[in-house]
Amino acid sequence: MVSLLDRPTYLYAEVDRLVGLRSGTARRWINGYARSGRVYAPILRVESRVTEWVTWGEFVEARMLAEFRDDSVPTARLRAAVDRLRQEFDLAYPLAHLRPHLAAESSELAIDAKRLNPTDEGKLIIRTGQRLLEAGRPVINNATLASDTAGQKFAAEIEPDFDFPGIKMNPDRLSGQPTFEGRRIAIATVAGMVAAGEAREDVAVDYGLSLANIDAAVRYAAKRKLVA
Repeated sequence: MVSLLDRPTYLYAEVDRLVGLRSGTARRWINGYARSGRVYAPILRVESRVTEWVTWGEFVEARMLAEFRDDSVPTARLRAAVDRLRQEFDLAYPLAHLRPHLAAESSELAIDAKRLNPTDEGKLIIRTGQRLLEAGRPVINNATLASDTAGQKFAAEIEPDFDFPGIKMNPDRLSGQPTFEGRRIAIATVAGMVAAGEAREDVAVDYGLSLANIDAAVRYAAKRKLVA
């Protein structure tokens, strides 16, 4: 049985659109790329694979990587930090497992020292092992966590955009498409009905949503270009 993290869920272009990345970014981060005769290894895979599918774990980590990038952590440092995490914890998805314990700090990726040594305190820069004097700010602390077969925690449900806290993504709900928390109606479907001329009030009543939900769906769909 394929684990939740290993479940193929999205195409690369879907990841770019749902996370809000420039076209082609997800493929480069997840599967690597070649440019001017030089080959760049993946950041989020151990090695490149011939597939157009992205797993849930890879999607979660791409979402995390985007947040770290927004916190001004350079891609090269992110790559080095992910490599170090794989070495330390022997996890296929080190960000998805450790994300609640990671933070962006001074353009680096930092981790609670206790994750490496139970008797230690403070934070360490993953890439270099340098100790930080101040605690870092968690970039994501609102994911719904689950445990894998080894008992390790990972992000099983996430928010695709912090500007829309009621919108969630979960591979066990509508194949991972954005939905409202606890609902099985796609954001794109709600926005599409409004775009087609249906009254917001009617859509809200039909699906047990609030008018605020309807407005959020329309704004999110417009931001991510989910409705033509």
